[in-house]
Amino acid sequence: MTTFKVKEVSKYIANVLRRDSFLSNISVEGEVSNFKKSGGHSYFSIKDDEAMLKCVVFKTVPIAQNLNLTDGQKVVVTGTVMTYEKGSYYQILCKNVEEVGRGNLYEQFLALKEKLSKEGLFNVKFKKPIPRFPKNIGVVTAKNGAAIRDILNTLRRRYRIANIYFYPAKVQGIGASEEIAEGVRYLDSLDFIDTIIVGRGGGSFEDLNAFNDENLVRTIFNCKKPIISAVGHEIDTMLTDFVADRRAATPTAGAELSSVSMDELKEFLNQAEKKLNKNILEEISAEKIQLEHFKKELEYYNPVNRITTLKENLDNLRKSLDEKITSVFKYNKQLLDFKRQSLEIINPTSILDRGYSIIYNEKNEIVKDIKNVNVGDSLKLKVSNGEIISDVKEIIDGN
Repeated sequence: MTTFKVKEVSKYIANVLRRDSFLSNISVEGEVSNFKKSGGHSYFSIKDDEAMLKCVVFKTVPIAQNLNLTDGQKVVVTGTVMTYEKGSYYQILCKNVEEVGRGNLYEQFLALKEKLSKEGLFNVKFKKPIPRFPKNIGVVTAKNGAAIRDILNTLRRRYRIANIYFYPAKVQGIGASEEIAEGVRYLDSLDFIDTIIVGRGGGSFEDLNAFNDENLVRTIFNCKKPIISAVGHEIDTMLTDFVADRRAATPTAGAELSSVSMDELKEFLNQAEKKLNKNILEEISAEKIQLEHFKKELEYYNPVNRITTLKENLDNLRKSLDEKITSVFKYNKQLLDFKRQSLEIINPTSILDRGYSIIYNEKNEIVKDIKNVNVGDSLKLKVSNGEIISDVKEIIDGN
């Protein structure tokens, strides 16, 4: 029997496929799974209920630039079946991809999503806040997966003070959703658990489909503890992401959402210390003001101080009264002097003392106008020290 090298067998299989006219231009219908782009090339698989085929669209193919498929999408690919010798697997080298609808699995996902949304399971009003400083964090994921390593490494780096309670569970395949739900229920039953992270690393839509299970979604909705869903990568969105209290793009991001970093914790403590010191100083200041108020009240109500104050007030009143009496006497004296002077000014005697005289006619009436006097009348002139009798010889009109 001839022994062949691996390379020789792979090359022989490639030549057999290349010579097969049936496989050189074939169209195959299936659901898209695990679509991704790298270096301009597109890689994905198509599958049905019983088998799966790998597909590749190289960047030199005209459809490559605008090709963008989603998991669950039903397509018909046309191309050539060939082998990839280094990997020893066969794949379809596609020259055309046409969409024919959604696959059954994705249609089921959309239908269940719509159903649960109408029931209100995704309503934001039911979302619980994630504790900022958790003491105990529960994790449900695969025992040997990358997710648990990423979560543990992130928490050890960012938030070493938290205790991690790990519940190992299958995250894909038959029975995975039941194990995940059981883990969630168990951790939720522990009173000391603050937050629960549920998740796994990336994969195809089929690989992540356990997180679309209706029973698991309802279990998360009914939890008392806040849940973080951290499934796959940024582009992967499962039903657990919609029902959870927070959605994280990756398990690492889930660990970051469940806690603060040590730097953030230090900053929080520093701010808390400053606030506490400020409050203490304000409280001391308020107490000092209150103490001063009480001190002043004691001084005010102290009998000795009260008597001294009243005595001072009495002395001040006495002094003020004396000043007011003196001021009144002084004012009244000035007023009396003014009135005396006024009386002296209008006193007829005072007027006569200044050289004036009062003239009386024969009827002893005061003469005020020359019209009341005739030539030959006898008049009496009253001066300051006596009277003068005179006869009118001539009347001269002053006008």
